Amino acid sequence: MRLTALALLAATLILGFSRFTGATTVNANSVSQSDVAAAIGSAVDGDIVTIPAGTATWTRTLPVTKAITLQGAGIGATIIKDNARNVKLIACSLVASRLTRITGIEFQDGGRTPTAAAPGGIIHIEGSNTNGGRFRFDHCKWTGLNGFFVLNTVIGVVDHNIVTVGNHVSEWMYPYGSAWNGAAYGDGSWAASANYGSSQFLFIEDNTFTCTRTTIQGTLTDGFNGARFVVRHNSINNFVIGNHGTESPGRGRSSRAMEIYNNQIDCHDVNRYVSGARGGGELFHDNTIMNCGGASTLATLSAFRMIAPFFQWGGADGMNGWDKNNLGNPFYSGTAASAGNLTVTASGSRWAVNQWAGYTIMKTSGSGGFAYIESNTANTITFSAGFNSNLSFTAGDTFKINKVNQSIDQPGVGQSTLLSGDNPTPPPNWNQVVEPCYIWNNTTDGHPFNTFSAETSNIKQGVNYFNNMAMPGYTEYAYPHPLVTEQPPPPTPPPSTTQCSLLQQRLDRLQRRQQRLQQRHRQNPRLNRRIRRLQDQLQQCV
Repeated sequence: MRLTALALLAATLILGFSRFTGATTVNANSVSQSDVAAAIGSAVDGDIVTIPAGTATWTRTLPVTKAITLQGAGIGATIIKDNARNVKLIACSLVASRLTRITGIEFQDGGRTPTAAAPGGIIHIEGSNTNGGRFRFDHCKWTGLNGFFVLNTVIGVVDHNIVTVGNHVSEWMYPYGSAWNGAAYGDGSWAASANYGSSQFLFIEDNTFTCTRTTIQGTLTDGFNGARFVVRHNSINNFVIGNHGTESPGRGRSSRAMEIYNNQIDCHDVNRYVSGARGGGELFHDNTIMNCGGASTLATLSAFRMIAPFFQWGGADGMNGWDKNNLGNPFYSGTAASAGNLTVTASGSRWAVNQWAGYTIMKTSGSGGFAYIESNTANTITFSAGFNSNLSFTAGDTFKINKVNQSIDQPGVGQSTLLSGDNPTPPPNWNQVVEPCYIWNNTTDGHPFNTFSAETSNIKQGVNYFNNMAMPGYTEYAYPHPLVTEQPPPPTPPPSTTQCSLLQQRLDRLQRRQQRLQQRHRQNPRLNRRIRRLQDQLQQCV
């Protein structure tokens, strides 16, 4: 009897162990939200939950709190329409030391109103950079949804997807780093080194992105709160890659670091921006750019607090403790003799032309305020407009001219003193080091493009950014991403003979050729034109 009991116990332990180490497939009965939720309810970490072919409109949130693979039958087969009004469509929390994956699903608009804005979003993923939880979103299609894809402190990869926006919104992904190293607001991310070329980023690779707007350019990424992300080996159509700074979001800090490389970027002559950094670090290299204005192509570096004040952080007026202000401030104190729209004339002045360009003018009487100085004559200063209101003077107003050497979290700075709390003030030891941006080995319409456009004087070439120069010691992270090479793609739906599916199959083949060429740092303009034509034709299928 004792031997029998031990044998039963051993068998139970073996079966239990196999349940935890081998993935079990749990099949949802249909595409309905309730059936998928029921299948997830019976799954455990490591299982594959399959969603069959079919179409369903979801009106409530699907919570995912287990480390599962949520696997559809493929694009065009498993179709989920989003009508989850005022709530997320999918809310996923990653599991420590495990992988969560969403693959093989087509997402379409199902009538959602209002727009699912960030930080909520339509699909929202919550992760951690310290507990080993990872995420993959792959081989899906996102067509015209009324809201955004939000990922907070997620380590992993978004790959081999087809994304089209423009019907409702012109943005797609909002990466955050709000919980980096367990801190809030992105403070933890800013208190840590960038670690370019490491695995500690959200990777966005081998996707096809299209914004269908014909009068405005879409925004592919808009990073917040210490976000760290890599955009590489994608086909990007009518999008700019960018982030927010430490300004308009309030307490939340700027995006921390982004790498942008080996992409095919086509502006379709809608606009001329390829990247826009309002804070943090950026590496922009080996991208092939076309139809973005040729020699007028722009990769901008901006610091909005140099222009106007914002709640929590104030403005970079030359007196703000969050900034590194020139020790010579104020460089001039005077009185207004007269004033105009965005101008002030000082009495008794004899300045050199543009002597004060790039400085700030700070009104020290009346309602106060400041502005960024664009230019000056012998006695008249012209300053920039603000975002919500403009600085104005009347005769008799007093003012000072200051210089800001570095503003908090501006482009080209990095690791800072750790902050905390909802309403921080500059600590006695507050400091932030320089961490330059680099741009190299890009082309626009076949010509070299390796120049950042800094919009204010605190972002200095040779200090905060380097044109036509690779970052010393930098090496790209492994490509394809290890999570791509370690896992099989989702099942491919049976081939269709429809014109649209044939076009998609041709596009897939050509893009695979394009990716192989990119890996060898080679270009084929004719192949690029064929890909663009197919993408334009496929827009009629959306």
